[in-house]
Amino acid sequence: MSRNRPPPDDFSVKPAKSKHRLQRSPDFTGGYLTRFGQVWLRHGLPGALLGLLCLAHPDMRQLLVDSLVGLSADPAKYFTVASLILIALTSYIVIIDRSIDAMSVGWILYVLAVSTWEEWVFRLAVPYFAQAQGASLLAAILLSNLAFGVLHYFTLRWKWQWCVGAFVGGMLFSRMLETRGDLALVIAAHWISTFLNTPRPPGSPRRLRSFS
Repeated sequence: MSRNRPPPDDFSVKPAKSKHRLQRSPDFTGGYLTRFGQVWLRHGLPGALLGLLCLAHPDMRQLLVDSLVGLSADPAKYFTVASLILIALTSYIVIIDRSIDAMSVGWILYVLAVSTWEEWVFRLAVPYFAQAQGASLLAAILLSNLAFGVLHYFTLRWKWQWCVGAFVGGMLFSRMLETRGDLALVIAAHWISTFLNTPRPPGSPRRLRSFS
């Protein structure tokens, strides 16, 4: 009977999904990033150093202080909110992976650190520097967020459409900072959105599919 069984129709065969959702195929920028060390050396560390470099300018330091007035006035409230976000993101990992480990929690905290320096550099420091060179506020914001999107193309090797998404997201964060004047709030929004986009660090096959 098995010989007479009709072959399955074409619709029953599902095409294989690409496991590289964010990253491009290997090109002049390198190959796939599959380890946390690669992500740290290409994106995390250079960004942290850039953030520290921006703090070397006294006017920029004051700019940062002014943007964190709410945090300075009521640190307990902000710490409570950050703790609740951490609990929520950790719970999300437990739901999707049915488990939690130190690497997962470390990734959540790493995303917070990256969100912090990215918001400081691209929503405050770079626009401030561009304006100091004579650019209008709008031009400074556009240039800064364009650099933000391009950065992800080279450091994290994102596909161009995701880099466009980073640019649009950066513009929204700039708008939020302009209307609310609270950098900590913008960092929190960036933290949540980035984590939901990449909830797992590079490493195991399951995490690789999520990150890449």
